[in-house]
Amino acid sequence: MSIRTVVLGALAVLVAVGGIYLLIEVRSSGAAAPDDTALRAAADRHARGGAGATSRPPRIEDLNAGRSSGAPSRVNAPSPPDLDRRLADKLRRDGAFKTEVEVDDPATNPDFDAAMLQANKLYDRHSYDEARQLALKLLDRQPGTVRMLRVVVSSSCILGDAEMAQKYWLQLPDFDRGQMSTRCERFGVTFAP
Repeated sequence: MSIRTVVLGALAVLVAVGGIYLLIEVRSSGAAAPDDTALRAAADRHARGGAGATSRPPRIEDLNAGRSSGAPSRVNAPSPPDLDRRLADKLRRDGAFKTEVEVDDPATNPDFDAAMLQANKLYDRHSYDEARQLALKLLDRQPGTVRMLRVVVSSSCILGDAEMAQKYWLQLPDFDRGQMSTRCERFGVTFAP
């Protein structure tokens, strides 16, 4: 027997044992057992014509089948996007919800690494001005941070602000200067040492 055959056989046994384990766990949890209402609805659909009967959209009566009379109807319930928007508005009014930039704003977030990550995310999402603003705030807290200097230089080049790009490019180490020079040349910005 080759090693490949032994390995494949062992993997097949592991998959079979895992499948049996999952089957036992699902059956013991009761998660696989449908409720009586669902079983009756499926049996009714089958009696009315099988698969062809499900091609029509469900009626409100079908959706509310099996509900107690005191249960609220979903007909007038707000749609999920509307509900999400309303919840976000409420959280903003209460002060419990902040946008990503506000959370990682150096003035409110003591975690410098998380704020730097946020600046990089803004840059990756092509929000160059916001990325540059956050990076500049972080550079006020910790001057000379190479990661934030790169964000400022690169964002400034993309935005066409050669003066700001030059100012912060001069603060970069030689290796990073070379990389930023190559990147910024694509946007028509060249640096003078």
